Amino acid sequence: MKSMSDKERQFLAITEQYGAVVAKVCYLYTAPGASFEDLYQETLINLWQGMDMFRGDSKMSTWIYRVSLNTCISWHRRNGRHYSTDRIRLEDVIFEPVDSESSHIEEDYRELYQLISMLPPIDKAVITLWLDEKPYDEIAKIIGISQANVAVRMHRIKEKLSKMAEKSALR
Repeated sequence: MKSMSDKERQFLAITEQYGAVVAKVCYLYTAPGASFEDLYQETLINLWQGMDMFRGDSKMSTWIYRVSLNTCISWHRRNGRHYSTDRIRLEDVIFEPVDSESSHIEEDYRELYQLISMLPPIDKAVITLWLDEKPYDEIAKIIGISQANVAVRMHRIKEKLSKMAEKSALR
C-alpha cells in the first residue's frame, strides 16, 4: 500500500478545515448548469493544483476564499451565457429552528441569501466575505481590488440589497 505524500496530507487538512468555506462559496454560485458538485469539485482541483504556488504571503483562509471565488466566477464567465440565470433555492438549505425567534431569524437569513444570490458575481463575493466578518483589507486581497473599492462596493451593495428587499416586501 502506498503511503500518503506530504502534499496529500496537507490537502486533506485544508479540505477538513476549510471545506465548509469552499462549500458555501460554491453553493452561492450554484445555478442551473452549474451544479454544486461540479463547482465544488472544480474548486478542489484548483486548490490541489495551486497548493505548490501558495507562498504564505497571505492567510490560508484568504487564499482558499480567493481560489474558491475565482473558480466559481470564472466558471460563470465561461458558461454563463449558455445557461439560465435562475437563482439558487435557499429553501434547500437546512436550518434547525429552536424556537419561534430562531424561526424568524431563519426566514431573515433565507431572504438575505436569496437577495444576495441575485447580485452580480463580484458583488456576491464582496458581501459574502463581509458577512463572514472579513475586514476590508482582506476582502481586497481575496477579490483583487483596492480597499477603497471594497468600501465603495459595500456601500452600493447595501443600498442595492435594501432596495431589493423593499421591492420584495411589496410583492
